[in-house]
Amino acid sequence: MVAHRSGFARVFPAAVLCLALVAALSAARAVQMGKNAERYVGRPIYSEPATGLQLPPGCTIEPTWRARISNSDNEVWLVTCGGVVRAWLLRRAVLEVLAANSARVRFQVLDEQLLPGEIVGDTASVQCTGNSDDDVGLVVLGAKWRATGTELRLVSAQGALRADLARQKLVSTPLARMECTRYPEREAMMRRLQNAR
Repeated sequence: MVAHRSGFARVFPAAVLCLALVAALSAARAVQMGKNAERYVGRPIYSEPATGLQLPPGCTIEPTWRARISNSDNEVWLVTCGGVVRAWLLRRAVLEVLAANSARVRFQVLDEQLLPGEIVGDTASVQCTGNSDDDVGLVVLGAKWRATGTELRLVSAQGALRADLARQKLVSTPLARMECTRYPEREAMMRRLQNAR
C-alpha cells in the first residue's frame, strides 16, 4: 500500500519556498533602492515662517525626527526621501530675523547615511542622550522598545551613530554610551500640530 502525503505536507514546502523568495527579492530591492537613491550632501534646505520647512521633493520629516545639538549650530534629522530612510547631519544658519520668535533659516546637509530597512521614528530614532560631552547627535538603529508607563525605553538595538562635529560626519558609536526614551503621547501631539498647518 502506498502512503499518501496530506495536503498540508505537500503545500508547506512550496509556501516556505515562496516566502523565502519574496524575502530575498525584498532585500535585493532595498539594497538597489539604496544604491540608486539621490544624495543630498551639500544641498541647502530653507525654513520660512510663512511656508515652513521646504524639504526636497519626495522627502518627509516629523518634528520628533529632528534633534538639535547643544552648544552648536548643528542638528541631526531622520528623513524619508523616495522611500529610503536617511540620517542627516546639518548646519543651521539664521538668514534673517523677522520677529522675536520667527526667522528665515537655512540648513545645509553636511553628511548623509542611508539606512535601508529602518523605520524612521521606530527602529531608527534620535530620541537619545549620551553619557559624555562627545556623545552628541545620536541616532539609534534597529531599535526595540519596551513600554514603561507613558514612555518607551530602549531594550535593544543593532547599532548607533553619533555626530562627529570636528569631522562633520556621522560615525558609528557604542550602544553602551547612550540612553534612549521615546514619549508616544508627545510624538502624537507634535504630529497633530504639524498636520494642522
